[in-house]
Amino acid sequence: MILGGTIGELLVPLLCAIYFFCQRETTGFAFSTYWLFENFPYIGSYMADARSAALPLVGSEESDWTILFGQWGLLAEDQKIGAIMRTLGWLGMLATMTWLANRVRHGEASKPPWPS
Repeated sequence: MILGGTIGELLVPLLCAIYFFCQRETTGFAFSTYWLFENFPYIGSYMADARSAALPLVGSEESDWTILFGQWGLLAEDQKIGAIMRTLGWLGMLATMTWLANRVRHGEASKPPWPS
């Protein structure tokens, strides 16, 4: 039950990205990759909230990240870990948009994401 929501937020777009990559559909791949990274800032916010527990939770009194960071001895680092996760999300979204824009600019948007 721990991390169920987080895993779902990451697994579904990841599986979609893999599907579109295998189908050699550039736009679907880019959309799914962007969707994957778009979840990172939200997850990072909940990670950063592990000690303060100010954000609302669904179906639980204690955040998964509070439990996990506590078990791993990382609770004091929740703000830093959350910030890293948010930064990775924004960088991933930016990189995905840049990659797709570059392919569109060079007329390669309809070609497979990578050569076979």
